[in-house]
Amino acid sequence: MTRKHLIAVDGSDEALKAFNWFLDNMYRSGDTVILVHVAEYNIDIGLPGRNVDVNAICAAVKKRNDEIGNLTDGFMNVLRGKHITSKLLTLQGDKPGEVITKAARDELADSVVMGTRGLGTIRRTLLGSVSEYVVHHAHCPVTIVRADQ
Repeated sequence: MTRKHLIAVDGSDEALKAFNWFLDNMYRSGDTVILVHVAEYNIDIGLPGRNVDVNAICAAVKKRNDEIGNLTDGFMNVLRGKHITSKLLTLQGDKPGEVITKAARDELADSVVMGTRGLGTIRRTLLGSVSEYVVHHAHCPVTIVRADQ
């Protein structure tokens, strides 16, 4: 039976560790990997009431898209090199946890794999935790690979 695994990645060491952990410990021949990156665009468009530099905004968006492409290409090249059936989803949303759980549901994933930065209780309470959200809201099993393991 073919399994579908959704792996959430960003530019962090924790995401890379989770990706590699999956390949070393969970992947079985014939499995499909759905790589998900939730793109964030933190682009300064200036102050309200001032002229907006459209060219600068376009250049910043292009730069960010190039960064995302380089990031996801690295992961996809590893999967291609190992002849692993894979699919890339680059998605957007203000709440990455919601985007990841929706993608897992839409893609009928059998599991989700992701890293965690291991925030302390206070920081997690103040900032929220994407991995914690996914654990509580995903329709399928979620494997969290801790940063300190």
